[in-house]
Amino acid sequence: METRPEAPSDHANSRYDCIVISDLHLGSDVCQAKLLEEFLVWAVQHTTELVINGDIFDDLNFKRLTKRHFACLKIIRRNSDRHDFRLTWVRGNHDGPADIVSHIVGVEIHDEYVHENRQSRLLILHGDQFDTFTTGFPLLTDIACGVFYLIQRFMPHRAARWIRRISKRWQRNSERIERGAVDYARSRGFHHVTCGHTHLPLLAVHDGVTYVNSGTWTEAPPCPFVTVQGDQVRLETWPMAGMAPSELDGDEQSALSPIHPPLPALG
Repeated sequence: METRPEAPSDHANSRYDCIVISDLHLGSDVCQAKLLEEFLVWAVQHTTELVINGDIFDDLNFKRLTKRHFACLKIIRRNSDRHDFRLTWVRGNHDGPADIVSHIVGVEIHDEYVHENRQSRLLILHGDQFDTFTTGFPLLTDIACGVFYLIQRFMPHRAARWIRRISKRWQRNSERIERGAVDYARSRGFHHVTCGHTHLPLLAVHDGVTYVNSGTWTEAPPCPFVTVQGDQVRLETWPMAGMAPSELDGDEQSALSPIHPPLPALG
């Protein structure tokens, strides 16, 4: 069974046990940084734990980071040592050496992570470990990433996104990683597992194991994310239905970076 992300309007003010996002690709010209900044301000006030499941950076060329990209990092860093909130980072194949990234963001990085509450256990891993193409052909993968960087700079964003989607499907990454993650989760006794890496959001159930891919923040909105609330693991999207940035409460509005004016209402 496969479903696409939904955005139920009654979830906008919910309090979650955990929120998982992945593949932000800060530094990329197609990163939805404005939406991401707005989402992070909301997320850190509506969950006990936020997990960034890999590829927060497009690469470690920080000259490509814009002011809005740095604003996203500022929100993450500012909330990394709160006593009532946990921020977790799972390594992605674009993130670079763990010691560098950990120093920048101020959080410990994991190869995989388990979120556990009283009703459910969710295995969280980026998914690139099941990608035999990138692990088997690292030089070709590096060349392809370089070419795609040039495409992002000199071609329309829609064309760049289309090329990335075609390349992912050609490699059959989504099916391969879904199958590998489900088998791995089952072998460890998990009933829920989430990955990123493929940039293709989906939710599927395979013989009692629920697989959720949290997609990417480089595609046109709405942008996907995973929520855990009790025994429910959902795939949702931002902006949520019926919600505009102006609906953030006072504390959330004040958390926006002061270098930016208030965000206009969407829609």
